[in-house]
Amino acid sequence: MKKLLFVAGILLSGIGAKAQTQGSIGLNLYGGYTFEDQISNNASYIEIQDGFQYGIGAEFYVRPSKSIELKYLRMDTSTPVFAPSLTAPFKVGQINVGNDSSAINYVLIGGNNYFQTANPSLIPFIGLDLGLGWASGDQSTSARFAWDFKAGVKIKASDVVSVKLQGYFQTIWGSYGSETYYYPGWGTVTYPNNSSLYQFGLGAAFAFDFK
Repeated sequence: MKKLLFVAGILLSGIGAKAQTQGSIGLNLYGGYTFEDQISNNASYIEIQDGFQYGIGAEFYVRPSKSIELKYLRMDTSTPVFAPSLTAPFKVGQINVGNDSSAINYVLIGGNNYFQTANPSLIPFIGLDLGLGWASGDQSTSARFAWDFKAGVKIKASDVVSVKLQGYFQTIWGSYGSETYYYPGWGTVTYPNNSSLYQFGLGAAFAFDFK
């Protein structure tokens, strides 16, 4: 926690620094590794397995150090569902073998803030985005409220081309819960409506800035 506070202090100390020309437009091509999550309901649970996330974003600099970005992100993954077996010893096992493909999708809009450093080619940033997310595939396709937070550094190779290295946290509220499974002689397994997806990832983006 102390290390996180120290890093946050360094970032906040640079508020107001110039990172881009006001009115310029950026194109970001995203790629990252998103870690797994698990949604539980008593003895049953869904695993949202880790995978590669990719996407694209359009960024507009309303001020030299502040921008608004609209982006789409997608992660193809597997979502195995686990529940107790119908016979003794009632061990928990996967009940949707061969039918567990899914994709996590986001459409988000939000703001980024860039900060000054001693090296003008290294520009730390933080950002917060709001929008919609949905898990397409075998579990659910309904869009729900989603948001993400990201922090990283923009490394400028030239005035046009940069690489963004970042860590991110994403969530879709109530992303799972509408699916009910029935087992003869056992009953139903239903995931609550408030089962939300929480995922952390590490990634990068190729950024192209145009004045």
